[in-house]
Amino acid sequence: MYLKKLRKGVAMVELIFAIVIMSIVISSAPMLMSQASSSSLLLAQQEAITAVSSNIGLILTRYWDEQDTNLSLSSPILVTDGNTGFNEVNNTGRRAGTPAFSTRSFNTIIGQFNASTTLSHESNDEDDVDDYNGKLTTLQVGSVTSTEDGDYMDDSLEMTTTVVYLQDSPSSGGVSSSTFELDKPFSTFASTGTTSNIKMISVNIRSKDNNATLGTNVTLKAFSCNIGSYSLSRRTFPGSTIP
Repeated sequence: MYLKKLRKGVAMVELIFAIVIMSIVISSAPMLMSQASSSSLLLAQQEAITAVSSNIGLILTRYWDEQDTNLSLSSPILVTDGNTGFNEVNNTGRRAGTPAFSTRSFNTIIGQFNASTTLSHESNDEDDVDDYNGKLTTLQVGSVTSTEDGDYMDDSLEMTTTVVYLQDSPSSGGVSSSTFELDKPFSTFASTGTTSNIKMISVNIRSKDNNATLGTNVTLKAFSCNIGSYSLSRRTFPGSTIP
């Protein structure tokens, strides 16, 4: 009696299905790689935008001008070469449209002060907006000796800050109006060597490596106005003392 041995094999239908599946996977590979590359680029852009936004937010917390950093002056509104409609009204210490009892006013007791024409470090303390003009920051992850790149997609970023005066004459409406418009406010600069009531802060971040695959290059802009700084009110209660 002879026993017939059965050998395992692959049916033609199974082979066809396997070929079809492999073809689908291979044809999808370029698309998957493209999506992965797009996701990496988007992540790098988001990181850059976050870094720039944080830097601008920090700068906007600083005094508007070096003259404002003198605490004995109570951060007054400064005199500029800008639109005359923003000047002091009839020696009242305030400008057009400002409430009569506003704490933000021109300093008329010991003389008025002019805004700085030079937008640069007056001192190495970075306490006003001007101190950041021309500042170049290289972003790095961890300590200088660290070999880890952390979570950044692009670890070769340089951030440059520019501060300039903008033209402040309204294109419609008046300075005493509740609202007015400026024509192309972020691209119309004040004349060279003059001041105005608006400073633009522009921050650009880019890859130091020009051959970087991600090619990060992002610029965001914000503005800061000559309105003086707020001052906190102090109240003395009966029986209390102020140190």
